[in-house]
Amino acid sequence: MSDGTPEYKKSLDDELDWSSAQQYHESTMQISNQCFEYKKLCVGALGLIITAMLKLGHGTTPLLLSLTCLFISIGFWMCDATAYYYQRTNRQKILDLQTKISNRHTGDSNKSPALPNSWRAAIFNKSMLLYIYCSTIFILIMLATISIYLMKVLCAQSVI
Repeated sequence: MSDGTPEYKKSLDDELDWSSAQQYHESTMQISNQCFEYKKLCVGALGLIITAMLKLGHGTTPLLLSLTCLFISIGFWMCDATAYYYQRTNRQKILDLQTKISNRHTGDSNKSPALPNSWRAAIFNKSMLLYIYCSTIFILIMLATISIYLMKVLCAQSVI
């Protein structure tokens, strides 16, 4: 090259690392698509279950309905959080491979920057707002139903 920088020539190790990085990238993209599918399935399942319980369930109470929906929301939330966690793990592995290739050609021994990743961050992040919102609504419905029931019981006891 004209600026004094040596020409980049891929070694066998580079080829293997680039291939691994590409596979991690494809895996990360599939996990990302899966996260979106979880959200669509959750909304569809909630709509179907609410409709079915209200139409077919003669003894369906708001408490039973909200409890069922809460469990479904939390189940999808945990699946989505797990996928999110492993998506971040794959991104860290891609970054590690890229840093390794760069160090091999520059002669440096830089460490790749660490991407923050934890189960807590996987469960509570912006992409999980749908589940947080749904769970909050169902918990509020449960609390309101329980409060109304307790008030009825207390009123009935005070009348006696």
